[in-house]
Amino acid sequence: MRPARLPRLRFYQLLIPAAAIAMIIGVACGGAEAPSDSGSAPAAAAPTAAPAAVGATATPLPTQAPAAAMETGEGKRLVVLTESFGNEVWDPKFESGDKHVWHFPLHSHMITTDDDLNYTRDGLATDWSVSPDGLSISWTLRDDAVFHNGDPVTAEDAAWYLRYVQDDGARSVVRIRIWRLVQGDEANAAYEGENTGREKEGHARVTAPNEVTITFVRPTLNFLADVSEVGGGTGGTIMSKAHFESLGSDDQSRSDGLIVNPNPGAAGPFDLTNFVSGSQIVYEKRDDHFILDKRPYPFDELVINLISEAATRKAALLSDAADISPIDVDSREEMEAAGLQFRFGPESTLIWINAWNCSPDAPQNLGYDQSREQDAAGNYIGDPKGTPLMCQDKRIRHALDYAIDKEAIQELVGGPDIFHIAGTAAAAPSGIGYRADGTLDPFPFDPQKARDLFVEAGYNVPAAVTPDGTNLDAVTNLKDPVYPGGGDQWNVWTWEAGATVPKMLQIVEFVCADWETFLGLECDVNVGEEAAIKDRQYGGEIPGQYLVRSNEHSYDTGSKLIGRFGDPAGSYISYDPLTEPLIEAAVSSTTPAEQQENYYKALAQAHEGHWDFAPGYLDAPYAISPRIADWRPRPLRPSPSALWTIRWAQ
Repeated sequence: MRPARLPRLRFYQLLIPAAAIAMIIGVACGGAEAPSDSGSAPAAAAPTAAPAAVGATATPLPTQAPAAAMETGEGKRLVVLTESFGNEVWDPKFESGDKHVWHFPLHSHMITTDDDLNYTRDGLATDWSVSPDGLSISWTLRDDAVFHNGDPVTAEDAAWYLRYVQDDGARSVVRIRIWRLVQGDEANAAYEGENTGREKEGHARVTAPNEVTITFVRPTLNFLADVSEVGGGTGGTIMSKAHFESLGSDDQSRSDGLIVNPNPGAAGPFDLTNFVSGSQIVYEKRDDHFILDKRPYPFDELVINLISEAATRKAALLSDAADISPIDVDSREEMEAAGLQFRFGPESTLIWINAWNCSPDAPQNLGYDQSREQDAAGNYIGDPKGTPLMCQDKRIRHALDYAIDKEAIQELVGGPDIFHIAGTAAAAPSGIGYRADGTLDPFPFDPQKARDLFVEAGYNVPAAVTPDGTNLDAVTNLKDPVYPGGGDQWNVWTWEAGATVPKMLQIVEFVCADWETFLGLECDVNVGEEAAIKDRQYGGEIPGQYLVRSNEHSYDTGSKLIGRFGDPAGSYISYDPLTEPLIEAAVSSTTPAEQQENYYKALAQAHEGHWDFAPGYLDAPYAISPRIADWRPRPLRPSPSALWTIRWAQ
């Protein structure tokens, strides 16, 4: 292994121009070692591990049996292109966005998963258990794991790390939500107000040699997903406490030290050897890592180049300068004619449609459009003021879904092999609780039903013609829509989604046009920057105004359900008292059968409430170079995954 050579570049540096990126591709990729003639053949499918009980001992990962003449990958370099690195923060407490998946090679998670997303005991934890009351989860750590600086991974490191990342100062709203549920050494109320900076010393602790335990104020078994590979972040990894504390005298300086070089305190199968902000991440495989017996990555070096422009990524693939890149399916015929193949990441990205605080039970505005009068202490006076939001009426929320032509969106983005009219805004076919019986799928396109609901709610609708030529008569003796925020437009918000949804803006225009055509809403699309729009929505500036955006699916939707609908103090979509007890039952489930049933009930109620919804989800398209014979990305990942499954061409 080479020594790390990390330049001192800060995460907030500006992206370098596209021309410079293209030049970097030429240098970093074009000079890559040519693949050996003895490339590996595709391995036989591994046997499926038996499903594990929730919180019980899981089955190990099957060893990936190599073909007789399979190449080890020695000397090989895999070059992957991406359109984003997320917020580029190497301190796990402050990571944000789904692109922190590019930190995964540096880390190992406590819980691994097999091809069917069952939990397995081949990560940093070899076993785990749940207390009889469901309030505590304990993990037994493996005794052969080491950090990249050679120090052993200990239960003390795990307990410190759990306390560090599950914190109310974390960037992730999921981490803050977990922090509110973990049990501290005092009553949780003692950590509110001016004391929120205090570490909850009691909630994660060493309970036996090589054992760490976390305790909650109520059963929170969805936390198993949060510390597993399906959790979407690095909250389930373990960093070296000693290394972190050696980086400075306070958390800020230590976090800055991780930006400079996070490698020594990590415990994953790859060393980080180069990082250039807004440009490139380079990893080198550690030959002695415990996971390699199960996942023999067939390359020694992993190069990830950030290329935001789709045309530049396409050119890199066609010039043989890259091996894997997200790519628009419109280029599929051209790419395949040039010898490249396509692979699809199943259930990777959904189209998420939501508005903030439509619920009359939401504490922030009780479903009303304008702010309420408050006294000097911040308490609301009397009844809410303002106009009830249109979306407070469930008939309106249902009508908005019925009015969307999902098949038109499907055709726009590549057809039924790519866009699937299935699942909810939380549930996907691979997720816990999903049923393939239509009860957790988008409402069918039915403009007449949409209009009937609008009229029933008291609103006029215009004359319209359906795609099949049916004439729909206008209803004009009722009231016109009252647009959220005043004015004369139904404002819809969105942002560019990058390669995960290459035609996001066109999708939003389709949705807006359907709402205008069939429901008479004067719909206007507002395109902005992602973080700014999120801040406006969650800051309460645009209640009742809809976002149409991309979002990632989840295997365990417990945290999403709690955050969106199940938190009476601050659900970030719309608190729903009907959904809340069902969510609590779901995340308290201790057997797989009970878990599936209870998650289904919670998801079904959320779907009925329709505070948010989705016309469907996409399988992320990737082009792969002729050097690769096969690759099997995992479901529910918005970026290339399961790179250990790559098989080089002969």
